[in-house]
Amino acid sequence: MPSSPTPADDSGGKIGDTIFAIVHVLALLAVFVYGLVGLVQGNTGRFIVIMAGLALYYALVLHGAVVKEIRRKHALKSSSPDRR
Repeated sequence: MPSSPTPADDSGGKIGDTIFAIVHVLALLAVFVYGLVGLVQGNTGRFIVIMAGLALYYALVLHGAVVKEIRRKHALKSSSPDRR
C-alpha cells in the first residue's frame, strides 16, 4: 500500500511548477514571435488574431494571478524593515 505524501515530500511539486511555468512562458513567447513574423511578412490579419488571442488569454487566465503576486510582493516589501 503506497504511503500518502507528506508536506516534506513536496520538493518535486515545486520543480514541476517551475518547469510548467517555463514551458508556458516559452510557448507564449513563441506565439508572440509568430505573430510578429506574420506582421513583418505583411499578414496583419494573422498578427491581429494572434495578439487578440494573447490578450484574451492574459485577461481570462493570467491577470488574477499577476495581481495576487503584485499584492504579495508589496505586502512583503511593506512588512520588512528598511535596509539602509
